[in-house]
Amino acid sequence: MPYKDPERKRQWERLHRSGRLARRRELRQAEAAREAAQPDAARLQTGAGSLLLPLAAGSALAVYNPKLAIGAGGLTLAAAALYKKDWSWWIVGALILVIGLFFQWNQKTEKK
Repeated sequence: MPYKDPERKRQWERLHRSGRLARRRELRQAEAAREAAQPDAARLQTGAGSLLLPLAAGSALAVYNPKLAIGAGGLTLAAAALYKKDWSWWIVGALILVIGLFFQWNQKTEKK
């Protein structure tokens, strides 16, 4: 495409206009078909109810084996940081980690 001569540029654009428009139309149709095939997933509501199940599982894990709970809490925090998850992941990870540390500390003081 000759850019230096404005007249040749206009001539080139005039000659290739139908091809460019057809290509844009094809890209728009492909994008619309892709979006229709993969609709957005329904957003889940995050609230207190969605935090209770992971916290209950983490608490049960902390009672059974505090070291596993500490690992699960740390892993949840790492996943939240790595995948840029929302605040609920951070809260669940931190609480499981704290509960695991509490039960670990509690087991050490009972052994003494």
